[in-house]
Amino acid sequence: MKTYLFTGGGTLGPVTPLLATAELLRERAPDARIVWIGTPNGPEKTLVESAHFEFIPLSAPKFDRTRLWTMPVVLPKFLLSCIRANAILQDLEPQAIVSAGAYVSVPIVVVAKTLGIPVIIEQLDVTPGIANRTMTPFASKILVTWEENMKSFPKKKTELIGGTVRRMITLGQGSMARERYGLRADAPTILVLGGGTGAAMLNELMLTIGPELAKEANVIHLTGKGKLMMGLSAIGSGYVPLEFLGEGMADAYALADLVVARAGMGTIMELVALRKPTILVPLPYSHQEANAYAVQARGGAIVLGAGSTPQNLLQTIRKLLKDEGARQTLAQNMGKLFPLGGEEKLVEAIQAIVLP
Repeated sequence: MKTYLFTGGGTLGPVTPLLATAELLRERAPDARIVWIGTPNGPEKTLVESAHFEFIPLSAPKFDRTRLWTMPVVLPKFLLSCIRANAILQDLEPQAIVSAGAYVSVPIVVVAKTLGIPVIIEQLDVTPGIANRTMTPFASKILVTWEENMKSFPKKKTELIGGTVRRMITLGQGSMARERYGLRADAPTILVLGGGTGAAMLNELMLTIGPELAKEANVIHLTGKGKLMMGLSAIGSGYVPLEFLGEGMADAYALADLVVARAGMGTIMELVALRKPTILVPLPYSHQEANAYAVQARGGAIVLGAGSTPQNLLQTIRKLLKDEGARQTLAQNMGKLFPLGGEEKLVEAIQAIVLP
């Protein structure tokens, strides 16, 4: 029996796209063992296990170029992570490893090279992060989402595949979400997504404008685990704050007339697949800003950057709700950001690279 190992976590940015590939691989190779390695306390464990994959936690340090004085502590921790990674790989004996970034993947990929296990990296963000840059020399193949990323990695082992999206996210029924949460049929619906770990700033913005929005629209707001503020729950009818939404996510997407979201690539890929008009509020001073402005430059979203106020967000939402043509234009452009179906190419790459 062949074993395939997927690794990534800390946030859901690298996780949901990889799950699309893992699920397709399971369909193509039903007898294979598929295992996921993620962080001990990240949001990915719940999502991965709900998709019925084995999950193994691994602690790994984060390299921070802005805090070089922490390196004397980081290096010993990284060595310990490599020792643990070696034990995991010796036990699992995977035929291939797939990562989409995240620091938890680095010790796994480094050790895999010493054991002769082939590694495939999926580059999601517009700007390659430290983890993927670190892992590049150890990878057999690098598959990228954005065309501009073709210049970021060695030409001989880099291929453009576009987006990878879970099939189930496209099968939602808006009526199911409306009935589940008792939402009005005569009002538009706004879906607010803070990402896998939630977004405190976005939650605070919505706490301020939520009571006003609830008079005009239905609001489904995913706050992130442990970040459901009491004030959000008190807004009342038409405002549905939730910490996490698993299988019902597709229904919420289907019902949404407008999405307000962070700019992680897992979310952006789903928005491309569903062609949803979107307001992006990226995490300040992070890779999300480059993602968001790349989408905006292609006409796929409106970006509210660092320093945006509750009134900025409220006015932008109201303007788009009143302008169906603007929403349609955003939706059409969102759907053209990059090709989809990358999970098919990724599975083909995995199966082609597996050792005999």
